[in-house]
Amino acid sequence: MLRCGKILLALAIMIAIPGMAAAQATDIKSPQPEQTLLKPEQLDALVAPVALYPDELLANVLAASTYPLEAVQADRWVKANKNLKGDALKTAVDKQVWDDSVKALAGTPDVLAMMSDKIDWTKNLGDAVLAQQPDVMDAVQRLRAKAHARNKLVTNKQQKVSVQQQENKEVIVIEQAQADTVYVPYYDPATVYGDWPYAEYPPYYFGYPSYIGAGVIAAGLAFGAGWAIGRWGNYWGGGFNWGNRNLYVNHYNRATNIGNNWQHNPAHRQGVRYSNAGVQQKFGNNNLRTGAADRMDFRGRDGQKVLDTGKDRAGAGDRAGDRAGADRSGAGDRAASDRAKGGDREGR
Repeated sequence: MLRCGKILLALAIMIAIPGMAAAQATDIKSPQPEQTLLKPEQLDALVAPVALYPDELLANVLAASTYPLEAVQADRWVKANKNLKGDALKTAVDKQVWDDSVKALAGTPDVLAMMSDKIDWTKNLGDAVLAQQPDVMDAVQRLRAKAHARNKLVTNKQQKVSVQQQENKEVIVIEQAQADTVYVPYYDPATVYGDWPYAEYPPYYFGYPSYIGAGVIAAGLAFGAGWAIGRWGNYWGGGFNWGNRNLYVNHYNRATNIGNNWQHNPAHRQGVRYSNAGVQQKFGNNNLRTGAADRMDFRGRDGQKVLDTGKDRAGAGDRAGDRAGADRSGAGDRAASDRAKGGDREGR
């Protein structure tokens, strides 16, 4: 009887072990994203570098941030094709497979370079847009209100700033002074927003090009020469419905807008994992199928070749290292050789 019991026990263990091993393998193989949302103070820190961008540019930045590896790919392509200008550049960009929001930013290469250089920040921004777009837009409006109250966000020859009522909400709208030219603002968050109330979450700050003087930054917003976007019209024309907290890109492309609302396309995610469980459930499977090859090209087998979590922390190198005009990953070279202080921007 004892012998029979031992045999039965051995059989039970043999049957159980493979099942336990399979369960453990499944757990290791399929980690689930956390259902986490950023707090308002975290969102304020995250959008601080771009909250004062004109609406049309900001809409493209927010949409493009959800495709971080395409931003890297596009930036590398633009740098490798510096000889292309004007219509030739636009024609070549048309042939690329990137999302239209990314293609649009080829017309403002400084912004594209910033998103590529600060890829960790870009991914975090995109994840926030996907998981809590209304909260991201509220954060932008909070910071605009701070800058406006300090007279740092005003109408000038580069931009038109207006306070409007949308859906019974008071919002601040920033438009280009000239519809076919966009000026990228550079600013120190400490100057334009005032004392930052969240010591635990200091604002991201990526500095400014070396051709802009520190004295100008110390006064508020600084602008370089304008980027001519007239020929890029089919990629621009986006903006926000601030009252309903919706964004849209390119009026004419129904693939990226449902009605007047922008729609994320997981085919352009290129395999980058979604950090939020709800977003992962909505887009994840399609993203993994369509992005496997590109994920290998840009991230390597361990998934960290480009996306290096924690590299772009707010308040660390991004504030101290880039303050006082420090070049960001070659910004000085771009300023000197590519722009000649903005000389060829109008020709794009």
